[in-house]
Amino acid sequence: MSFVVYSIKGGVGKTTLSVQISQMLEYTYVTNDSHSSAHNLMPEEKGFLVSSEEYEEIPFDNNVVYDFGGFKDTRIKDIIKQSKKIIIPTLTSIVDLQATLATLKDIAEVNKNIIIVINRAKSNNKALELKEYLEEEIKKSYNDLNITIIFVRESSVLEDSLFDCEYVENKAGDNRFKRHIYRNAIEDMITLKNSLV
Repeated sequence: MSFVVYSIKGGVGKTTLSVQISQMLEYTYVTNDSHSSAHNLMPEEKGFLVSSEEYEEIPFDNNVVYDFGGFKDTRIKDIIKQSKKIIIPTLTSIVDLQATLATLKDIAEVNKNIIIVINRAKSNNKALELKEYLEEEIKKSYNDLNITIIFVRESSVLEDSLFDCEYVENKAGDNRFKRHIYRNAIEDMITLKNSLV
């Protein structure tokens, strides 16, 4: 099974989440975003760029996490259709919220197995209000959808993980001090992993 991380908006943390999921599951990472360098930072033969200049179609394969950039790409529809779950990251601003609902509209026609990740969430009421608002909007427009909405807390550990493309729990290892520092990121990634099942 494969997964897609996608939003029509850039800067919502798609690449960070995609890299974490691919490393957590030991899957291959594939992106269509030629502005991203994450595919070059992945371990050998584990990261690929499928630019529109080189690939007329994006090949579908199992055990892949697809990171689809914040732009329209007609090639992604078949991949979205065949993937087990679609992860839509969002931030807490109204612009990101509108982009999330627009992304949801595109995806729901093709694949109803959707997870929304409220990314870089702070421990405050704004994230909870956003979740409630999203649930109301989804219920109004997509009565047949049962979408999981989870939080991934703001974490420099997750952002820094892009530099070495290592799963945060592996990065912490058995070091008790590191595990304490990384605990929020590890907990959030475990929650995300459980929602992928």
